Amino acid sequence: MLNRDVVNATIGKTFADKLDEVVFAVSDKLTFSRRDMIETLKCGNFNAATRLEKALKKLDIKTPAQLYKLDPYSLVRLKTIGETSLFVAMCILDLAGYDVVKWWGWNDTNTVKFASFKRDAIKRARKRGHDI
Repeated sequence: MLNRDVVNATIGKTFADKLDEVVFAVSDKLTFSRRDMIETLKCGNFNAATRLEKALKKLDIKTPAQLYKLDPYSLVRLKTIGETSLFVAMCILDLAGYDVVKWWGWNDTNTVKFASFKRDAIKRARKRGHDI
């Protein structure tokens, strides 16, 4: 990615400032600016990151280790979490060195559509009396 001086000299200071503005902040260990998300996470969907941020705050998840302990079903059952927000969560786990495939827990290749996966997660949560 272009360094700040190049962006500042070409597009302007306002845009350069926006690149370095924090857009995802759950805790000290889970804080990313726009530039961090693009360069470090290799993921630039800021809307999905915002939805994930709100969900993690609601679940009181403050570290990648806590996110790894949370299974995908618990995360996806929340209304605002879709497949793109899950992708951002996977990028965070990958950056922290966790095995994303193991986190998902698939024994074989996934053949389920995301809509079916989300519906099943919500159905399981309701059966167990969890808040959605």
